[in-house]
Amino acid sequence: MQRNLIYRFKNPYFRISIPKDIRVGLGGSTGFEVSLKDVTNSEIEILCIRLKQITHQIFQQVRSGMKSLELEDMKLILKTEVKKSIDHSHHVHLGTNEFDESSKFDSLKTITKREEKFRRVVIDDLSGYEKELDSKLEGILKSLDIEVKPTSIPYKQLRRSFVKLYSLRFDWIKDLINESGRTDDDFRRDADEKLRMELFPELQSPPSVQIQVGDQILNPIIENLAPEPPQPYRVQEPVQLSGLPSTPVSECITLFLDEKGDIREKTVDEIRTALNFLIEDFGDIPIGRLDKEKGTLLRTHIKKLPKNRTKNPLYRDKNLHELMRMDIPSKDLIHPTTINKHLGHLSSFMSWSSSLGYSEINPFKGTKLKKNTIAQDEKDPFTEQEIKKIFSRDNYLFFTKVEKGGFGLPYYWVPLIGLFSGLRANEICSLYLDNVKTFDGNKRRKVWCFNILEESSRPDKKLKNRSSRRIVPIHDTLIDLGFLDFLKLIKSKNPERKRVFEELPFREGSYFRNVTRFFNERYLPKLGIKKPTLSFHSLRHTTIDNLKQKGIDIHFINAMMGHSQGNIDLDRYGKGYNPDIIYNKCVRHLHFETSHARGIDFNPLKLNWKKIIQ
Repeated sequence: MQRNLIYRFKNPYFRISIPKDIRVGLGGSTGFEVSLKDVTNSEIEILCIRLKQITHQIFQQVRSGMKSLELEDMKLILKTEVKKSIDHSHHVHLGTNEFDESSKFDSLKTITKREEKFRRVVIDDLSGYEKELDSKLEGILKSLDIEVKPTSIPYKQLRRSFVKLYSLRFDWIKDLINESGRTDDDFRRDADEKLRMELFPELQSPPSVQIQVGDQILNPIIENLAPEPPQPYRVQEPVQLSGLPSTPVSECITLFLDEKGDIREKTVDEIRTALNFLIEDFGDIPIGRLDKEKGTLLRTHIKKLPKNRTKNPLYRDKNLHELMRMDIPSKDLIHPTTINKHLGHLSSFMSWSSSLGYSEINPFKGTKLKKNTIAQDEKDPFTEQEIKKIFSRDNYLFFTKVEKGGFGLPYYWVPLIGLFSGLRANEICSLYLDNVKTFDGNKRRKVWCFNILEESSRPDKKLKNRSSRRIVPIHDTLIDLGFLDFLKLIKSKNPERKRVFEELPFREGSYFRNVTRFFNERYLPKLGIKKPTLSFHSLRHTTIDNLKQKGIDIHFINAMMGHSQGNIDLDRYGKGYNPDIIYNKCVRHLHFETSHARGIDFNPLKLNWKKIIQ
C-alpha cells in the first residue's frame, strides 16, 4: 500500500509532506492533500506514484529558484541589525532616568548586570542561545527569500556575528549613559572592526593622496561617494524620541526572554507562544502601538483559539486570522486556565516593557478571566473510594504489568510515589539514583529522602520554580513495598545506570509523558474514572487534601510540596526544615482512611523484586 495514500471517512486522499528545506518557499506549509474520491480503485495506487513523482519535481524546481546566503546578503542583514542596535541603545538610554550621579550609577549597574548575564548565557549555554537566534534568523532570511542550511558555514558565520553585535551593544549603551561624546558612527566603526565585514567603508579614513605641483605638495580632501545601502529587510519607522518607542515587538521579546534567567525550556516555550500572539495578530509593529484596544482584541481572539493547536491536523496549518473565521466547537476551544496563563505572560511582558520605557501602558493589566469562569482548582483530589479502586491489587498489577518486569516498573512506582510524597510527575520521572539518599535527622538518625533539585550538569532536570527545590522524606509505605530494595537491585543489575526510571524516554523536554498518558488515557478510563478534573496530577491534590483534613500546618505542607510560602522570610527559612520535621509533621500522618476501615491496605501490592528484576 502506498504510504502517500490515506483514507478519511472512507474517502481516499493523496498526502505528501513538504521537505523542511523548502517550506519557507511554499508559504510555510508542512504538506498538502489531494482528494481521490472519483478515482477508481484500480487506478488509485498508480495515480499516487505519478503524483509523488510530479510533486518531487516541483520541490526540486522550488529549490533551484531559491536564493542562497551570499556575502552581500550577510552585509545587508548585519547593517540593518547595527541600525537597530543603535536605535535600541538610544531607547534604553532614554529610559534610565539618569538625572544625577546616583541615578547614573544605578543605570550603569543595571546595564552591567544584564551584560554579565548575557555573557554567562553565551558561555554556559551557547547552543541554547543559538537556538533562540535561529528563530530570529529564520524570520529574517524568510523575508529575503533566502534558503540556507543551519549547518552551513555562511549561516554559522552570520549567527556568530549576531552574538558579537549583541555583546557590543552593551558597551555602546554605557557610552551613552556616561556621555562619552562618541557618536553613532563610532559604534558603526566598532561593529565593523568587531565583525570584520567592511559594512561601512564610507566611514573608513580616506587614503592619503599627495599631488605635487611644481615645488608645492597638495593634500586634497577625497570624498567617499559610496552608494546608499539597499533597502533593509524590514522597513523601520524613524526613532521617536519624544513619543512612543518604535522598537519592534520581536526585539523586545528577545530582550525580555534574555532577562528571564535560568528557567525551564518548557516555560520559555510557553512564554514565547503567548508573546508570539502579538506578532501573529498585529504583525511585528513598534511596541508603542500596543494600546488597550489591541489588548482587548487579542484577549478576544485567544478565547476563540483551539486547544492543542499545533497537534490537531484541523488547525495546525492555519494562522490566527484563519482560525478566527472558523466555527470551532466549544469542546475544542482553549481552556480558560490556559487563556489566563497566556494573558499573564503578556501582562508580565508589557509591564517589563513599560518599566524600561519601550511602551507607555500595559494593555493586558486586569484582563485575566474571572475566577467564577474557572474551577478554583484545575484538578480535584481523588476520593477515598477512587484511591482504593486505583490501587487495588487486581486492577493495579494487571494494568501496570509490573510482574512481567522491564517497562512496567515506572508504571508501578510513579503513581505510588506521587500519592505518598506529593511530588510532581516530572520530579518523580526525572529522579537520578543519587537523588534518593539519606539525610541526618534531629536525633542522629538517618532519614531516607527524595532530594528534589536542579543540577547544572543535568540539563534534563528542571524544576517548576525556585520553591520546588526541597527534600521530601520517603513514606514508610514505599519502604515497606520494597522501594529501597528495588533501587539496590536495579543498580546491581546495571552498575552504569544513572536514572531511577531509565525506561522512560525524554520527550518534549520531560520524562513523564508515557506514564501520565498511560494513567490518564488508559488506566483511569478502564476503571470508570472519567471526570475531566481527575488526572495524574490529582494524586498531588489528594496528598495535599489528606494533610489539610488532618489539620497539618499549611507552612509544613507547603515546604513538603514545594509551594511558595507567600512570605520572603518564610520562603527563605522554610527550605531549611530538617527532614525529621517534615516527616513528623507531614509524612507520617499521610494515610488514607475509608468509611469502613482504619485505612487502605497497600500491602497486597508488595512484590518479590528479586524475582522480577533478574
